[in-house]
Order: sequence, then C-alpha cells, then structure tokens
Amino acid sequence: MTRISPETPQDLETRPRCLSDFARNEDGVVTIFSVFIMLMMLMVAGIGVDLMQNEMRRTALQNTVDRAVLAAADLDQTRPPAEVVEDYFDKTGLREYLTAVNPDQGLNYRTVTAQAFMRTNTQFMALLGVDSLPVPAFSQAIEDVPNVEISLVLDISGSMRFSDRMDNLRPAAKDFIDIVLLGPAANTTSINLIPYAGQTNPGPFMFNRLGGVRYEAQALDENEGGVNELFNNTQLAEDEDAGTGSDPDARYVYPNLSSCIDFDLTSSSDFLHDRLPSQGVYQQTAHFMNWKIATEIVRDADGDPVMFDENGEPLEEGQPGGTTRSVMDWGWCPQDQTSIIYASNNAAQLKQRIDTMRMHDGTGTHYAMKWALALLNPDSQPDFAEMAKPANGLVPPQFADRPLPFNDIETVKYIVLMTDGQITEQVRPKDTMHEENPTRELNARKSDREQMTSQSSNVTNFKKQCDLAKETSRNVVIYTIAFEAPGTPEDQMRYCASSDSHFFRASGKEQIAAAFSTIARQINELRLTQ
Repeated sequence: MTRISPETPQDLETRPRCLSDFARNEDGVVTIFSVFIMLMMLMVAGIGVDLMQNEMRRTALQNTVDRAVLAAADLDQTRPPAEVVEDYFDKTGLREYLTAVNPDQGLNYRTVTAQAFMRTNTQFMALLGVDSLPVPAFSQAIEDVPNVEISLVLDISGSMRFSDRMDNLRPAAKDFIDIVLLGPAANTTSINLIPYAGQTNPGPFMFNRLGGVRYEAQALDENEGGVNELFNNTQLAEDEDAGTGSDPDARYVYPNLSSCIDFDLTSSSDFLHDRLPSQGVYQQTAHFMNWKIATEIVRDADGDPVMFDENGEPLEEGQPGGTTRSVMDWGWCPQDQTSIIYASNNAAQLKQRIDTMRMHDGTGTHYAMKWALALLNPDSQPDFAEMAKPANGLVPPQFADRPLPFNDIETVKYIVLMTDGQITEQVRPKDTMHEENPTRELNARKSDREQMTSQSSNVTNFKKQCDLAKETSRNVVIYTIAFEAPGTPEDQMRYCASSDSHFFRASGKEQIAAAFSTIARQINELRLTQ
C-alpha cells in the first residue's frame, strides 16, 4: 500500500522557485537547434538530388529529340519524318513521352519540329508537397537548299597529262556534281562549268553577244593543218576555192574551232571590275600553240600507244583497227567542245563534258577567275535570260533569272577553283592567221611571237578578281585546290581562297577526290535551329 506524505510548508515555498528555475534553464537548446539545422540540410540536399535526377532525365529526353529531328529533317531521308522521330523514341524506350511531331516540307527544304514531355517523381521534395517535376523537351531541325550558284573552274592545261592528273580529276569532279545536285538540291542549284587552259572559251553564242570578231575564213589543205569546213565557225564563199584533204568531197579551211575573246590586254581594264567584258568589240584569240606538247600520243602504263576508234573511245587490247590519239588538242584557247556550260543542273550533261574535255596549252587562271565571278554577277542576268530562250537552249528555263542579286538572303554563291600549275604569261602570234600557226609551235619560231602580258601582271589580275569576289558586298565563297602544285601555284590558290580552311592541297587520286567531296558536302549542310 502506497503512502503519500503530506507537503510541508517548506515544500510549498520551494515549488514556485523550481518551476521558475526550470523555465530559465537553457540546457539542451543547442542540441535542439543542431537537430533542426541538420534536418534543413538534409532537406536541401534532398532537393538537390531530386533536381539533379530531373536534369539527367531532361538531358536524355532532349538529346533524343535533337537526334530524332536531325535525322528526320535530312532531305535524303526516304521515310516519313514522323516515323523517323517515333522510331528514335522507340529505340530509347521513351516513346510514351513523345507528344507531337510536326514536319513541314517544300521543294527545297524540310523542317521537323518535335515535342516531348515527362515528369520526374521526387523523393525528398514530396515532403514539401511537390510530388513531381516537369521534364519538357523541344527541338526543331531544318535542312534547306537555298538558291545555290556555283562556278566550277577546272584546269585543263597540258601539265595535267602528268601523273594521271586528268584521269584522277575526272571522277573527283563528277562526284562533286553528284553531291551538290543530290535530291531536291538539283531544283535550286546551278553550276557554271568553266574549263580553262591558256584562255577560257565562252562558246560561240557568248562570243557573238559580247562583240567577238572572228578572223576571216581562209583555204588551207589538210596536210597543212586545215580542217573540214563543216566543223568550222567560219566558211568560205561557195565560189571560193577551198583546201583539199583526205575526204575528196570536203572543203578544208584554216581552223576556227574555238571562241575565246581577247580582253583588253594592254590596260587590263576588264580585270578591274567583276562584270562580263563590255567594250563591245573584242578580237578572237588566234589558233596556236606555244609549247611543243600537242604531238605527244596517249600511251598505256607500259608505254605502248593506245588505239582509239572513230568515236575517240580506246579499243580493248587485241581489237583490230583504230588510230593513235594525241594527249591534248591543238590550241591556246580550248575548242568549242570544251567551252563553258552555263547555269546547268543537268548532272549527265555536266559529267559528259568533264569526261570529254580535252587538254590545251597554257595556264590562264586569271581569265578563268574573271569568267567565274562575272557569271555570278547579277549584271549578267540579261545574258542568262537570252541563253534560256528555247531558241538558244543554253540555260534551263528555271534559271533564266540568274545570277540572282548578291544581297539575296536566300542565295549562296561559290567559286570552286582547281589548278595544277602557276599562271603563265600571255603570248600571241604576230600574224593571227600565219600559215604555220596550226602546225608549228610559237616557241619554235620566236620571231613570230609577241608577249601580250607578263606573268606578274596576270597574277595581279588574278588576285584582283579574287579580292573583288571576297568583298563584303559580294561575299562569294571561294574554295581552291592546288593539285600536285607546290610552291607558287599553291601560294596563289591559298591567297584566293576565302580562308585557310577553304584551301585544299591534294596529291593523287584519293586526295583530289576527298577535296572535291569535302567541298561539296560543306555546300550541302544540315543544321539544328532550335
């Protein structure tokens, strides 16, 4: 049995004092505060863990969206854009979070927009009433093919016969054509193909339009270099006697097989601007060779002559008949069969010209650069419109409005220039129609030759055209390739390029192919916009 002792008066006096002491006692306060701070720190750390986990999921989701829209926006992609995006999300196990795919496609572009959304369940923030965090993702990619104008400038000088350079150039240049004209790009991309040797041949139509004046027709026997009049740009009057040759029914005349015009060679005024020659009257470049290289015949790897049929195709070993063929055609000016092709998007036409273009004498890179820039200048538009008329058929009708303005935000202009040698001096025969011009090189009869411009002045004119192209008002992008051309030619190409990254040094078949392929793929570029 419990007994309760009665309180004494002393106990009653002590009780209020104990309660007061207890109220004033601060023992354990720091411990309570420490527990509170620790709980707060754990909470903050927990929030950090939740946010980090949320960011990791957002990054994974965003990366998936980015990759998906880039693949779907590729104009070479044959599957429907929405299907491509969905497939990417399926492969990453995120299909349920894809909320929208919106493709938009036109003649020369494709835009793909995609959105995704998920939520991240929280662990620590749930204690504060936040059960989940949003994870949105959005991306848009576009591959558009703007209006592209390209001047493709190819060196066909005699030195291209060394080390199989011409044989290595042809497939590389054709691959370039295939890449830049791939798919929808062919609808908006035009190419001026500009082969050049000592001069650049604009073709008979442009020769006449710019005021070219041809040298007169003259009878000449075939054994003295005369050609069948049917293939000539000038003919004798019907009652005039012509030269004779292997075909008794043919009339043979002095060769007029090309259409180069001689710019103002004394003052170089035509090289001070970026327009087509505009003086109104220009003399025709004579039919001549300077160096003795045209008589070399094509030989195989063993040094044996290669035989060709009447179409210029090499015969297989053991086939009967055939004739030998020279490595290049006679002439400082390329013949009309190797003239400029204007604003073409016909890959077959361009590649056929690359396959059949023939080497010629000299290296007049300044002429080629002049034509390359002038054919990108909108001042040339009336000439293109005239060439696009059905009666002329030299430019596709859809490109009759080219060249487009330099400041057109939807147009990009390129010059792709390739050479294997340095710029040469410009020489001419004193007598335009000297009887030996078609058969004997000027270098072997120097008294008949005169220098029109020096090598240094031609280099100056070349650089002037490069400088004009790179001015901000034009902003033409220039890619250059020095093909097995160290030293001075390489320096000239590097100077002309838009930057060091636009300059390529190539040696051999693989490197020249890689250079053209890289340039072509840089022209066709896919980009992520958001």
